[in-house]
Amino acid sequence: MLPDTVIDNRYKIIKSLGGGGMANVYLAHDEFLDRDVTFKMMRLDMKNDADLAKRFQREAVSATELVHDNIVQVYDTGEYEGSQYLVMEYVAGDDLKSYIAQHFPIPYQQVVDIMIQILSAVQAAHDAGIIHRDLKPQNILINEQAQVKITDFGIAIAKSVQDMTQTNTVIGSVHYLSPEQTRGGMASAKSDIYALGVMLYEMLTKQVPYEGDTPVAVAMKHATADMPSVRDFDPRIPQALENVILKSTAKRPQDRYLGAAAMSEDLQTALSPRRSDETRFAPMSETTDETRIIPMAQIQDQLKTGVSSDKIFPDEVPEEPSVQETIITYGKKGYAIKDIARKVDRTPNFVRNVLQENGIKFRKSPKWPWAILGMLILIAATLIFLNYQSNKVTVPDVTNLTQDQATTRIKKAGLTVGTISSTTSKRVAKGKVVRSTQSSGSEAKKGDAINLIISSGRAKVRFGDYVGSDYTMAAAQLRAQGYSVNRKDSASDNVAEGKIMLQSIDANDKVDPISTTVDFTVSTGAVKITVPDFTSKGTQEQVQNWASQNDIVVNFNTQYDGNTKKDHVISQSIRGGSSITKDMVLLVTISQGPQQSSSDSSDDEDTSSDSDSSSSKNNSSSNSSSSKNSSSTDSSSSSSDKE
Repeated sequence: MLPDTVIDNRYKIIKSLGGGGMANVYLAHDEFLDRDVTFKMMRLDMKNDADLAKRFQREAVSATELVHDNIVQVYDTGEYEGSQYLVMEYVAGDDLKSYIAQHFPIPYQQVVDIMIQILSAVQAAHDAGIIHRDLKPQNILINEQAQVKITDFGIAIAKSVQDMTQTNTVIGSVHYLSPEQTRGGMASAKSDIYALGVMLYEMLTKQVPYEGDTPVAVAMKHATADMPSVRDFDPRIPQALENVILKSTAKRPQDRYLGAAAMSEDLQTALSPRRSDETRFAPMSETTDETRIIPMAQIQDQLKTGVSSDKIFPDEVPEEPSVQETIITYGKKGYAIKDIARKVDRTPNFVRNVLQENGIKFRKSPKWPWAILGMLILIAATLIFLNYQSNKVTVPDVTNLTQDQATTRIKKAGLTVGTISSTTSKRVAKGKVVRSTQSSGSEAKKGDAINLIISSGRAKVRFGDYVGSDYTMAAAQLRAQGYSVNRKDSASDNVAEGKIMLQSIDANDKVDPISTTVDFTVSTGAVKITVPDFTSKGTQEQVQNWASQNDIVVNFNTQYDGNTKKDHVISQSIRGGSSITKDMVLLVTISQGPQQSSSDSSDDEDTSSDSDSSSSKNNSSSNSSSSKNSSSTDSSSSSSDKE
C-alpha cells in the first residue's frame, strides 16, 4: 500500500516496515486515538487461501488473549478490500537479530536480563494454553528503553486444538526447530523451551548452533548432533550459563526444563560466584535407534532445487527404478498406455514416447470412444454453464444490519442463511453483522447458504492490578490501550510519592478499554504540617499543645533573655509558615526571663542557704556579685586605714 492510504477511515499508512511469508507490515497512525500502530495486512496473492485466513485470525485471537508487558498487544482486526488485517502495538526499536548484530558482544548480564524478559512472556503464554511455535530472534523486538516484546503469534496454537494439526507438517524456523518436530512430532511447550535455548546460544556467540547446505541438513543436525559448546567459542562464558543452554536444548523433551519459569529461575543465578565450580550438564543417555522422519514438504522443496537424494538421506539405500524404467517394465507386460500413465503419474504422450524410443510395442486404444466422451463432456459443460448462468446471483451487502434485516435481504437475493457465529468488534455495534462468509458483490448460486458473523461487542480484557505501581508509567500504558485515566491525590505516610494506592476497577474485572475510565488514588507522600510562628508571642505550653495535636516531636532548651518574657519562645529551628512531616523534630528555645542581679542573688542565698540547686542555677549571678562585693570591701578597708 502507498503512504497516506487511509484504512476504514481510521488507520493512515506512513511507511512499509517489511513483509513476511503471509503478510505485509506497515507503520500506520491511528487517527482516532492519535497514536502510531503496526498495521499487518495479509498479502493480496494469499487473501483467497482459506487456511492462511484461519491462521491470520488465529494470530489475532491468540494475541488478544495475552496481556503482558513483554508481549506485543493486538488492538484491532478487520478486513480491507478482501484482505484481513491486524492492528498492533508499535514498538520503536530493532528485532533481536539486528540487536545482536549491532551490539555484539553483549555483556553476559544484559544477555540474562533480555532472556528473563522473554521467558516471562513465554511463561504467560503457556499459562494461557498458548504455544508460540516460531520463537526466533526475528520475532523478539527490543524498544528504545531496552524492553523486550514478543510478536508474531501467527502460528501459535492453543493446546486444546493441537490434535487438529497434521503431524506431518512442521511449522517454524529450521534453525530453532526442536528434535521432536524434525521427526514429525507435535509442537509443545518444551519445543518453545528448545528454541529459547538456541536463542541464548546465538546471543552469546552471534551464530546459530547448526548450519547446513539445506534446511533438511540443519533439521537432521537438530535431531542427531550434539549441541556445540559456547565455551569453545568464548572460554570466559561461565559453565553455569552454558548449562542453561545444554539443559534447554536437550534432545529429549523430558530432559529439558519443566517450563519457562524454571529456566528463568536457573538463569537468574547463572552468573553467581557460588556456581563458578559447576560441572557441565549431561542429560540422561538417549536412545539412538529411533526412526528419523523429515517432513515431506521440506523433502519436496529440496528435490525441486536439485539436491541429490544422498544429501537428504545420507544413509539411504540405492534409489528405486526411474520412471522410464518403470514405464518400460509395464510396456513389456502389455499394459495399455493410459494404465501405465496412471500408475507412474505421467501423461499418455510421455508414456508413448518412452515406449517408442525403446522399441516397445504398445496397445492403441480405439479413438471413437474418446470422441464420444469428448462430445459428452462438451455437452455437459455447456448445460452446466447455462444452468449456472441462469442460477447466478449477486451476494448482497449485509454489513451493519441486524440479523433479521440481513436474513431478509439474503432471502430476497435468492440465497439462504447458513450458520450464525459471533465475534468481537470495535467498529460494529453488538447484534449487527460484521461480515458474511462471501463478500458482497461476489457471485453465488441460487439457494447457496451465506454464513453470517454477528458482533458480540468490543472484546473485554482483564484490567489488572496497578496498586503500588508508578502512576505516570501505568497511566501512559493504559491510555495507549484506549483507557481514560483520572488521578486523585492523597497524602500517605506509608506509600511513596507518585505510587498508586487505590484503583476504582477490580484487578480481575473484564472491561472494554475504549469505553472504560479508571480512577487512581495517588500518594503525594507524607502528610505536610504547617509550623506556626511561636517566637516572642508563643509560650512553651502552647508549643507543647500544638505538637501533641499534630503528633510532632519537639525538643526544648532554655536560656536567659531580658527581651523575652519568661516561659515564652525566643526562637525555633524551623521558620513559621514552613511545612514539615511527622518524622522531623522541632527545636524550640524558651526564655527564663532576664538574668538576676547580685542583691537578688544574696537574698536568694539568705533565704535558700540549704538549697544547692538554687546556688547552682545562680552561679553566674553569684560570680558577678562576688566580683562586685570584692571591690566594695577593698574600698572600705582603705577608708579604715585613713581613719
